Amino acid sequence: MRSILLFGEDSFHRDYIEAFLQRFSAERNIPIEIRPYSARGGITKMHHEFERFLLDLRKGREPLPDAILVATDANCTGYNDRKQIMERVTEGFDQVREVVLYAIPDPHIEKWMMVDPNAFRSVFGVGCDLPTYKCEKGYYKRLLAESIRKADALAPLGGREFAADVIQYLNIPYAQQRDPSLRLFLRDLSALFSRWALSGSPQL
Repeated sequence: MRSILLFGEDSFHRDYIEAFLQRFSAERNIPIEIRPYSARGGITKMHHEFERFLLDLRKGREPLPDAILVATDANCTGYNDRKQIMERVTEGFDQVREVVLYAIPDPHIEKWMMVDPNAFRSVFGVGCDLPTYKCEKGYYKRLLAESIRKADALAPLGGREFAADVIQYLNIPYAQQRDPSLRLFLRDLSALFSRWALSGSPQL
C-alpha cells in the first residue's frame, strides 16, 4: 500500500484532490493510504505549516510517505509562481523534494469543479457554463454556487461535498484540454501511479 500525505490549502482542496487519488487508485489497482492535512489561512499559513511539517519529517517525528501532494490555489499569481513559492520551502530537504508533487488550480479550485459540463450534468441533472479564465476573487466560488442552485441542489459546504461525485464522471482527456493547470496536475499524478505500477505496491 502506498502512503500519500495530502497537504491542502483548505478542506475543498483536500476533498477534491482526495477524490482524484481514490479514482486513480481504483483504476490502476494500486491501494493507497491518504493522510490529509488542511492549512487554513491562505498561502502564508500553508507555507509556515508545510515548513514545520518538513522539519518534523527531518527529525523523525513523522514517517516519510511515498508521496507528498501539495494543493493550493494559484490565486491569479500564475501556476509557476505559486509552485516556486512552495518549492522554496523544500530547499534543503532533498529526500522530500523527490516525492513532492503539486496541484495548483489556476486561479481557484472551484474552476476545476466546472471544467467538464457533462460530468456536472451527470451529478446535478443540468450542465454548467464552461468557465473562462477570470482573475477575480470569489468569481468561481459564486459561479459554482449559482450553477448548483440552478439544479435545485443544496451545497452548504460550497460544493466540495459533491467533489467525489463530479470526479467519478469526469472525462479526464477533455478536462486536461480545457484547463492547463489541471493538465499539469494530472500529468504528474499519472506519472506517479505509473512508477508505482512498474515498481510494485508494497504491503503494510
